[in-house]
Amino acid sequence: MEWQQLEHFATIAKVQHFTRAAEALMMSQPALSRSIAKLEAELGVPLLDRDGRTVRLNRYGAQFALRVERVLAEIEAGKAELHQALDPEGGTVSLSFLKSLGLTAVPDILSAYTALWPRITFQLFQDSTRMMLDRLEQGEVDMVISSMTETRKGIEWAELWEEHLFAYLPHSHPLAQQEEVQASELAQAPFIAMKQGYGLRTITDQLFGQLQTTPRIVFEGEEVMTALGLVAAGLGVSLLPDIRNPYGDQVVKRPIDGSGCVRQIGIAWRRDGWLPPAASRFRAFVLERYGRGERCATFNRSD
Repeated sequence: MEWQQLEHFATIAKVQHFTRAAEALMMSQPALSRSIAKLEAELGVPLLDRDGRTVRLNRYGAQFALRVERVLAEIEAGKAELHQALDPEGGTVSLSFLKSLGLTAVPDILSAYTALWPRITFQLFQDSTRMMLDRLEQGEVDMVISSMTETRKGIEWAELWEEHLFAYLPHSHPLAQQEEVQASELAQAPFIAMKQGYGLRTITDQLFGQLQTTPRIVFEGEEVMTALGLVAAGLGVSLLPDIRNPYGDQVVKRPIDGSGCVRQIGIAWRRDGWLPPAASRFRAFVLERYGRGERCATFNRSD
């Protein structure tokens, strides 16, 4: 059974005349007759009562016509949805990003973009870097904005900006009295870390790995604001980006020994994956406004 046969039958059911139906379909009347006959043979039941070129639906045809009308309506709705999705000025962009970037960075990007293209809509997801790349590989999202701590075959990255990382300390902690903090000193205090799979955790592990030391982790979480709250409660120290501090002088932020402790934020997409026009335009906007002009599918960094 072919879609065209259903369209032919629906037109016959509507006009109930072979010649007029053939004209509406811009085909010959014999070709239309053959199409309907083939459909009836496949179904094993006549659908029409014929009187010359005039026809009417029999009870089987009337029953089948209801289903065909619904099927064709669904096809048209699907075509309309695809047309909307392919509209570069009014489609949908599916974007996954780090939770910490949801505080200011991503909202600022989306605000700037929707000011230019107000009909664009976004599907937004937040997760660990590892989970985001899983979604990207599986085609569940168009692109990812995350720390560049993991590379995979078929995923291309472009660096956007760097963020300095800081030591966050309870105000009563001895290290809070210093202008700078040594990374090795952080390892000696109760440490509040992100879970495995998050970019911040990868950077933290790399930092302490270079020092050949292991921090005393007392909490592993997913939210930087939760980590900050635990620091404010005096439960430990943490390594976090420059974020708004709602805890006032309960939390002290200090640079880390001038060593340039940073994380690279980048945008990732499937190298050979197809991007809808709206997503392609958004990626171009992000790269032009925020990009550092550096693209890499692989880079020298251990996971």
